[in-house]
Amino acid sequence: MFLRDYPLSNVTALGVGGPADFFVRPRSIEEIQRAQNFALENNYPITVIGYGTNLLVRDGGIRGVVIQLADTFANARVDQNTLTATTGCLLSSVSKLALYYGLSGLEFAVGIPGGIGGAVFMNAGAYEGEIGPLVRRVQFVKNGSIGEWGAHEFSYSYRNSRVQAEHAIVTEVTLELEAADKSVILSKMNELQKKRRSRQPLEYPSAGSTFKRPPGHFVGPMIEKANLKGFRIGGAEVSTKHAGFIINVGTTKAQDFLDLIRHIQITIREQFNVELEPEIRILGEEL
Repeated sequence: MFLRDYPLSNVTALGVGGPADFFVRPRSIEEIQRAQNFALENNYPITVIGYGTNLLVRDGGIRGVVIQLADTFANARVDQNTLTATTGCLLSSVSKLALYYGLSGLEFAVGIPGGIGGAVFMNAGAYEGEIGPLVRRVQFVKNGSIGEWGAHEFSYSYRNSRVQAEHAIVTEVTLELEAADKSVILSKMNELQKKRRSRQPLEYPSAGSTFKRPPGHFVGPMIEKANLKGFRIGGAEVSTKHAGFIINVGTTKAQDFLDLIRHIQITIREQFNVELEPEIRILGEEL
């Protein structure tokens, strides 16, 4: 069931990161429970990841058990105006499933890489929406047992949710959507995709938007005004297309990205007196 010393560079969008002590890709809730119980019984820390699209793993890797909920744990169904998906489902696939059934609300997710589990964990969103307001039910595993939150119990805020505070492993999410004309939904999706292609460096490996948006400021324009577009440390570079993204232009070291993030934070603090907080998850140990 477990892989030992598995290189996490294989499962992160940036293509960097050290090994996991124990790595598992569950195919069922029962396997998730087994992995969690194994960790609890041996006092190992547990780290849950999805498709690694919003993740930077340090070069020393992650101790304990890493559980990846991805394509081996992906299933979705629609019932009238609700869509239920296990957390390994890709956001883009779920968005297209909603289109197929004429359901609106997930248009914003069509071009977001990664799975629905990570989206719920981070309350992900872009342009015209976030996933939090759509959530009606969350199923999870905690301490080896299956639990559930209703809509009134699932709290969320900007890039945060109850899942983070409770350290629960989300297994399934039910979203409430609205019936709409398919052509209208498709038109909106196409427009959002067009915006992404024109504004984001999709041709390079990245972990998405690097920093959270500080109140009253926009990250990309600040970084651009600081003349950091194209600035590079090793193989990590501030995108010339969108300064809010750090891209991989040929590196195998997570430290390059960490050093570049730190350089940007220091520069923005000195020039604008603004503290930038990473939006990407930074996990693991240094070498």
